[in-house]
Amino acid sequence: MAVAPLSCVIIDDEPLAQDLLRKYVGRLPFLAAPTVFDSAVEALGHVDQLRPDLVLLDVNMPQLNGIDFLKTFTRHQPAVVLTTAYAEYAVQGFDYDAVDFLLKPISFERFVKAITKVQARLAGPTAGLPAEESGAQRVLLLKENKKFIRVPADDILFVEGMKDYLKVYTKARVILTHMTMTKMESLLDETAFMRVNRSYLVHKAAISAIHGNTLELTNNMEVPVGINYREAVRQLTDKGVL
Repeated sequence: MAVAPLSCVIIDDEPLAQDLLRKYVGRLPFLAAPTVFDSAVEALGHVDQLRPDLVLLDVNMPQLNGIDFLKTFTRHQPAVVLTTAYAEYAVQGFDYDAVDFLLKPISFERFVKAITKVQARLAGPTAGLPAEESGAQRVLLLKENKKFIRVPADDILFVEGMKDYLKVYTKARVILTHMTMTKMESLLDETAFMRVNRSYLVHKAAISAIHGNTLELTNNMEVPVGINYREAVRQLTDKGVL
Protein backbone atom coordinates (compact mmCIF):
# COMPACT_ATOMS: atom_id res chain seq x y z
CA MET A 1 0.00 0.00 0.00
CA ALA A 2 1.37 3.42 -0.98
CA VAL A 3 2.12 5.78 1.87
CA ALA A 4 0.41 9.16 1.61
CA PRO A 5 2.83 12.11 1.43
CA LEU A 6 3.15 14.30 4.50
CA SER A 7 0.93 17.36 4.41
CA CYS A 8 2.78 20.60 4.88
CA VAL A 9 2.12 24.24 5.77
CA ILE A 10 4.58 27.10 5.21
CA ILE A 11 4.18 30.28 7.25
CA ASP A 12 6.60 33.05 6.28
CA ASP A 13 6.23 36.76 5.51
CA GLU A 14 9.15 36.82 3.04
CA PRO A 15 8.23 35.90 -0.57
CA LEU A 16 11.77 34.71 -1.36
CA ALA A 17 11.79 32.44 1.68
CA GLN A 18 8.36 31.09 0.71
CA ASP A 19 9.57 30.32 -2.81
CA LEU A 20 12.71 28.57 -1.57
CA LEU A 21 10.82 26.39 0.91
CA ARG A 22 8.15 25.60 -1.69
CA LYS A 23 10.92 24.52 -4.10
CA TYR A 24 12.59 22.35 -1.45
CA VAL A 25 9.28 20.70 -0.55
CA GLY A 26 8.64 20.01 -4.24
CA ARG A 27 11.93 18.12 -4.53
CA LEU A 28 10.87 15.55 -1.95
CA PRO A 29 8.23 13.10 -3.23
CA PHE A 30 7.11 12.20 0.29
CA LEU A 31 6.00 15.80 0.99
CA ALA A 32 2.69 17.05 -0.43
CA ALA A 33 2.38 20.44 -2.11
CA PRO A 34 2.33 22.97 0.74
CA THR A 35 -0.33 25.41 1.83
CA VAL A 36 1.37 28.79 2.20
CA PHE A 37 0.46 31.67 4.49
CA ASP A 38 2.03 35.13 4.41
CA SER A 39 1.80 35.65 8.17
CA ALA A 40 1.00 33.93 11.43
CA VAL A 41 -2.12 36.09 11.73
CA GLU A 42 -3.36 34.81 8.37
CA ALA A 43 -2.68 31.22 9.48
CA LEU A 44 -4.57 31.53 12.79
CA GLY A 45 -7.03 28.68 13.20
CA HIS A 46 -5.98 26.95 9.99
CA VAL A 47 -3.58 24.51 11.66
CA ASP A 48 -6.45 22.96 13.59
CA GLN A 49 -8.59 22.88 10.43
CA LEU A 50 -5.98 21.58 7.99
CA ARG A 51 -4.31 19.22 10.50
CA PRO A 52 -0.97 19.21 8.63
CA ASP A 53 1.77 16.76 9.48
CA LEU A 54 4.41 19.49 9.26
CA VAL A 55 4.57 23.26 9.75
CA LEU A 56 7.56 25.21 8.46
CA LEU A 57 7.32 28.29 10.62
CA ASP A 58 9.21 31.58 10.41
CA VAL A 59 9.85 33.11 13.82
CA ASN A 60 10.38 36.81 13.25
CA MET A 61 7.08 38.07 11.78
CA PRO A 62 5.09 41.26 12.41
CA GLN A 63 1.92 41.36 14.53
CA LEU A 64 2.27 37.76 15.73
CA ASN A 65 5.65 36.04 15.82
CA GLY A 66 6.19 32.33 15.32
CA ILE A 67 6.79 31.53 18.99
CA ASP A 68 3.52 33.14 20.05
CA PHE A 69 1.78 31.40 17.14
CA LEU A 70 2.92 28.03 18.51
CA LYS A 71 1.01 28.80 21.69
CA THR A 72 -2.26 28.98 19.72
CA PHE A 73 -2.21 25.29 18.75
CA THR A 74 -5.06 23.50 20.52
CA ARG A 75 -6.52 20.31 19.08
CA HIS A 76 -3.77 19.46 16.60
CA GLN A 77 -0.04 19.33 17.38
CA PRO A 78 1.95 19.03 14.12
CA ALA A 79 5.68 18.58 13.79
CA VAL A 80 7.19 22.08 13.67
CA VAL A 81 10.43 23.15 12.01
CA LEU A 82 11.40 26.75 12.76
CA THR A 83 12.97 28.94 10.08
CA THR A 84 14.56 32.29 10.85
CA ALA A 85 17.59 34.51 10.29
CA TYR A 86 17.92 35.08 14.03
CA ALA A 87 19.59 32.26 15.95
CA GLU A 88 18.66 33.71 19.34
CA TYR A 89 15.04 32.58 18.83
CA ALA A 90 16.01 28.92 18.70
CA VAL A 91 15.98 28.24 22.46
CA GLN A 92 12.40 29.49 22.76
CA GLY A 93 11.31 27.26 19.90
CA PHE A 94 12.73 24.12 21.47
CA ASP A 95 10.85 25.00 24.66
CA TYR A 96 7.72 24.33 22.59
CA ASP A 97 9.05 21.02 21.23
CA ALA A 98 10.05 22.17 17.75
CA VAL A 99 11.63 19.27 15.86
CA ASP A 100 14.41 21.35 14.34
CA PHE A 101 15.63 24.88 13.72
CA LEU A 102 16.77 26.09 10.27
CA LEU A 103 18.89 29.21 10.14
CA LYS A 104 18.46 31.28 6.97
CA PRO A 105 19.82 31.10 4.32
CA ILE A 106 18.74 27.45 4.32
CA SER A 107 20.60 24.90 2.21
CA PHE A 108 18.74 21.98 0.67
CA GLU A 109 21.02 19.52 2.49
CA ARG A 110 20.12 21.06 5.86
CA PHE A 111 16.43 21.10 4.91
CA VAL A 112 16.52 17.37 4.12
CA LYS A 113 18.16 16.66 7.48
CA ALA A 114 15.33 18.50 9.26
CA ILE A 115 12.67 16.61 7.31
CA THR A 116 14.38 13.32 8.19
CA LYS A 117 13.96 14.26 11.86
CA VAL A 118 10.30 15.02 11.21
CA GLN A 119 9.79 11.61 9.61
CA ALA A 120 11.41 9.92 12.61
CA ARG A 121 9.18 11.87 15.00
CA LEU A 122 6.00 11.06 13.08
CA ALA A 123 6.92 7.40 12.58
CA GLY A 124 7.52 6.77 16.28
CA PRO A 125 5.15 4.60 18.31
CA THR A 126 3.95 7.68 20.16
CA ALA A 127 3.55 9.89 17.08
CA GLY A 128 0.78 12.45 17.36
CA LEU A 129 0.96 12.80 21.13
CA PRO A 130 2.21 15.96 22.81
CA ALA A 131 5.85 15.73 23.95
CA GLU A 132 4.93 15.41 27.61
CA GLU A 133 2.78 12.36 26.78
CA SER A 134 4.98 10.77 24.15
CA GLY A 135 8.13 10.53 26.21
CA ALA A 136 10.19 11.80 23.27
CA GLN A 137 13.67 12.79 24.30
CA ARG A 138 14.00 16.53 24.72
CA VAL A 139 16.93 18.31 23.11
CA LEU A 140 18.05 21.59 24.64
CA LEU A 141 19.72 24.36 22.67
CA LEU A 142 22.19 26.00 25.04
CA LYS A 143 24.04 29.20 24.18
CA GLU A 144 27.71 29.33 25.14
CA ASN A 145 29.42 32.58 24.14
CA LYS A 146 27.95 33.21 20.67
CA LYS A 147 27.40 29.57 19.74
CA PHE A 148 24.28 27.44 20.21
CA ILE A 149 24.92 23.84 21.25
CA ARG A 150 22.38 21.02 20.91
CA VAL A 151 22.34 18.95 24.09
CA PRO A 152 20.11 15.86 24.49
CA ALA A 153 18.62 15.98 27.98
CA ASP A 154 19.71 12.38 28.57
CA ASP A 155 23.35 13.46 28.14
CA ILE A 156 23.16 15.88 31.08
CA LEU A 157 24.66 14.52 34.32
CA PHE A 158 24.04 17.52 36.55
CA VAL A 159 23.74 21.31 36.50
CA GLU A 160 25.54 23.69 38.84
CA GLY A 161 24.24 27.21 39.43
CA MET A 162 26.71 30.11 39.43
CA LYS A 163 24.88 33.43 39.96
CA ASP A 164 23.50 34.33 36.50
CA TYR A 165 25.16 31.37 34.79
CA LEU A 166 24.89 27.60 34.84
CA LYS A 167 27.59 24.99 34.38
CA VAL A 168 25.96 22.08 32.57
CA TYR A 169 27.95 18.88 33.01
CA THR A 170 27.26 16.47 30.15
CA LYS A 171 28.77 13.10 29.31
CA ALA A 172 31.12 14.80 26.85
CA ARG A 173 31.90 18.27 28.20
CA VAL A 174 30.97 21.16 30.49
CA ILE A 175 28.90 24.00 29.02
CA LEU A 176 28.71 27.45 30.60
CA THR A 177 25.42 29.10 29.67
CA HIS A 178 23.56 32.24 30.72
CA MET A 179 20.35 30.90 32.29
CA THR A 180 18.65 30.69 35.68
CA MET A 181 18.33 27.40 37.53
CA THR A 182 14.54 27.84 37.60
CA LYS A 183 14.47 28.11 33.80
CA MET A 184 16.66 25.04 33.36
CA GLU A 185 14.50 23.07 35.78
CA SER A 186 11.41 23.94 33.72
CA LEU A 187 13.04 22.59 30.55
CA LEU A 188 13.89 19.19 31.99
CA ASP A 189 11.68 16.21 32.78
CA GLU A 190 10.87 16.41 36.49
CA THR A 191 10.62 12.62 36.68
CA ALA A 192 14.23 12.25 35.45
CA PHE A 193 15.89 15.22 37.16
CA MET A 194 15.73 16.42 40.74
CA ARG A 195 16.89 19.50 42.61
CA VAL A 196 19.16 18.43 45.48
CA ASN A 197 20.51 21.81 46.48
CA ARG A 198 19.80 25.46 45.68
CA SER A 199 22.79 25.27 43.35
CA TYR A 200 22.49 21.72 41.97
CA LEU A 201 20.10 19.89 39.67
CA VAL A 202 20.94 16.21 39.16
CA HIS A 203 19.95 13.60 36.60
CA LYS A 204 18.78 10.63 38.69
CA ALA A 205 20.36 8.20 36.21
CA ALA A 206 23.74 9.80 36.89
CA ILE A 207 23.67 8.96 40.61
CA SER A 208 25.96 6.01 41.27
CA ALA A 209 25.83 6.07 45.09
CA ILE A 210 24.31 7.94 48.03
CA HIS A 211 26.15 8.21 51.29
CA GLY A 212 24.86 10.50 53.98
CA ASN A 213 24.12 13.87 52.43
CA THR A 214 26.38 13.42 49.43
CA LEU A 215 25.61 12.04 45.98
CA GLU A 216 28.33 10.25 44.03
CA LEU A 217 27.87 10.61 40.28
CA THR A 218 28.92 8.45 37.35
CA ASN A 219 31.60 10.98 36.37
CA ASN A 220 33.22 10.49 39.82
CA MET A 221 32.14 13.92 41.05
CA GLU A 222 30.21 14.52 44.27
CA VAL A 223 27.23 16.79 44.88
CA PRO A 224 26.05 17.89 48.35
CA VAL A 225 22.38 17.50 49.29
CA GLY A 226 20.88 20.65 50.81
CA ILE A 227 18.88 20.58 54.05
CA ASN A 228 15.60 21.37 52.31
CA TYR A 229 16.09 18.56 49.79
CA ARG A 230 17.19 15.70 52.05
CA GLU A 231 13.68 14.31 52.47
CA ALA A 232 13.29 13.90 48.70
CA VAL A 233 16.61 12.05 48.51
CA ARG A 234 15.65 9.92 51.52
CA GLN A 235 12.48 8.87 49.69
CA LEU A 236 14.64 7.64 46.84
CA THR A 237 16.61 5.39 49.15
CA ASP A 238 13.41 4.19 50.88
CA LYS A 239 11.94 3.17 47.52
CA GLY A 240 15.20 1.56 46.45
CA VAL A 241 14.73 2.86 42.91
CA LEU A 242 16.23 5.87 41.13
